[in-house]
Amino acid sequence: MSSTAAPSSRGRIACAAGAALLALGLGREGALADGLAVAPPLAWHVATSSPSPGVAAPGLQALYDVCGRADDALIAVAARNAGRLMRGEPGVGADELGFDVRAAGAPHVWPRAWTMQGEALADETVLAKVTRWSGGASSLGERRCGVVRTRTRSGAEIVSAVQADVLADLDPLPTLARTGEWISLKGHMLVPASDAKVVLLGPRGGPKSVLASLSKDDVRATFSVDAPGAWFVQVLATVSTGPRPVLEAWIYAGENPPAKFEESPAPGEDASISGLSPEEALRKMVNTARAAEGLGALDTDTALDDLAVAHSQLMLDTKTVGHDVGDGDPKTRIVDAGLTASAVGENVASAATLPRAHRALWASPSHRGNLLEKRFKKIGVGIVKSADGRVWVTQLFMN
Repeated sequence: MSSTAAPSSRGRIACAAGAALLALGLGREGALADGLAVAPPLAWHVATSSPSPGVAAPGLQALYDVCGRADDALIAVAARNAGRLMRGEPGVGADELGFDVRAAGAPHVWPRAWTMQGEALADETVLAKVTRWSGGASSLGERRCGVVRTRTRSGAEIVSAVQADVLADLDPLPTLARTGEWISLKGHMLVPASDAKVVLLGPRGGPKSVLASLSKDDVRATFSVDAPGAWFVQVLATVSTGPRPVLEAWIYAGENPPAKFEESPAPGEDASISGLSPEEALRKMVNTARAAEGLGALDTDTALDDLAVAHSQLMLDTKTVGHDVGDGDPKTRIVDAGLTASAVGENVASAATLPRAHRALWASPSHRGNLLEKRFKKIGVGIVKSADGRVWVTQLFMN
């Protein structure tokens, strides 16, 4: 059994000739390099690992005090997003944000991005807005952040921030591997956990669980990337809010990582939902995705719907995406409602739109496992919207 040796420094894999990440450490009066007039080629770190401590640029410490501990990888992603805005391009979307964080070598899950543009932005205004944005979600674990503040040649200012709540750190996991190579994973929990497992999503087939151990705060697993292509690695841990992803990484077996982000819609995302309620639309997305994998449709269960709606509302109220936000885990809620099931599963998410929530759940190995579980016969769907239109989604499954 062998594993890829980790590099001693955070090197990069160039996906185009001469590729390099953006210059970091921009200060209050800094300006991004002239090269940002054109999007720089994407460069992947040779390994995914954390922590990657960063240094607050001059004048930005007050923003980090409310945004979180400076993280070198998140600073790189914030700088890349600022470059997009300087070129008049739209800011990074949720899917691409996760892609950029992986390319920057960070295993952080559920990153968030924020930007602000204007003329002569007052420090107090910027700080107030970053504080409001940063405080908009419940923090679990250690909050880390990357902040860039710069100005265009015309004098307009841009502030870009990327934030993540980090529940675990990861020893270096290689970005490139030989097909068939054995990989050793070691993670370190930063919050109490009662269980952990590793889920892989390979270049073909459905997700599969890997035997993993949790000893004190260390998560360990060994697995083989036994087919050429992209492998998504996800570490799940049972924490105070229930099971949730705590670490994620991509490993490319026998091929280079992609040089740019490409949209990857989920099966069912583009299903015709005209005239349907949000709940009916999401059920159609789920059943269309199952049909694409040769699986039967899930039946609607109104009792499960009620439980799912109540859970989504509590997630919104507590600003926490989790399986237990004070109302018990999924199995407990089903039993307390007088229902009987031998198999229970739940997917939860928060996203800007329903299709985005469906795509995020499909992209996650563990959540896709629930969507494609053959034992499940019924589904309950709960959707609530926050004041800003964001959807909080619960999918509750049982047989």
